Amino acid sequence: MPAAPERLVVGYIRVSTKEQAESKLSLTHQEEKIRAHAVSKDLKLGRIFNDAAESAKDLNRPAVQELLGEIEKGRVAHVIILKLDRLIRSVENLGFLIRLFNKKGVTLSSVQESLDTSSASGRMVTNLLGMIAQWERETIAERTAAALGVKRGRGEKLGGIRPYGWAVKTVSGTKTLIPDPKEQKTRAGILASVAAGKGYQEVAEALNAAGTRPRSGARWYASTVRGIVLWERKARKPVPAPRRG
Repeated sequence: MPAAPERLVVGYIRVSTKEQAESKLSLTHQEEKIRAHAVSKDLKLGRIFNDAAESAKDLNRPAVQELLGEIEKGRVAHVIILKLDRLIRSVENLGFLIRLFNKKGVTLSSVQESLDTSSASGRMVTNLLGMIAQWERETIAERTAAALGVKRGRGEKLGGIRPYGWAVKTVSGTKTLIPDPKEQKTRAGILASVAAGKGYQEVAEALNAAGTRPRSGARWYASTVRGIVLWERKARKPVPAPRRG
């Protein structure tokens, strides 16, 4: 019978912009704090997973996907991060991670927030912080969507933003959104499913099961589906809020 794989203590670090990645200052700071935390807790730190110039809006990041793969294989016992927002900013995806970590017996520790999901109170505080982080991100998204709606109404330039289901066409020097035939069918299905009461995670799982891929070519996540619905609700027309899930 083959021996069980060694379960490691690992770290995860992330910066969101190319400039931060190139300077390496923030990445180095995160790594130093994680290593110091491991030493203080008498933990033998193995690999540190690194996502440079990646957003935390969803789990569609190379290092996170690799980390999740190692967790699924039972190779990780403990994940250390500097702050919760380095790992995730979506309540749906945070819930998914906590459930996965619990299932696989993995502890998540946040150095700066003194969090440890090995206890019920630690999981509760982690969820609360995740909700606050998502609220902050959604507030910014709502303001951006409202501003886009005003610009669209005035016929002003939309910049480089291209929501899912739409393409950008320049008419008389002004960038305008036009339907993208390839994405419109999927977009319509997403909106119809949400309007019918399905949750974001349920819709994402159905899309993945059907072999449908988002624009990035990776998997669908609850946050990706939610972003499409939020844009439609705030920038174009109301879409009924889904049930929780």
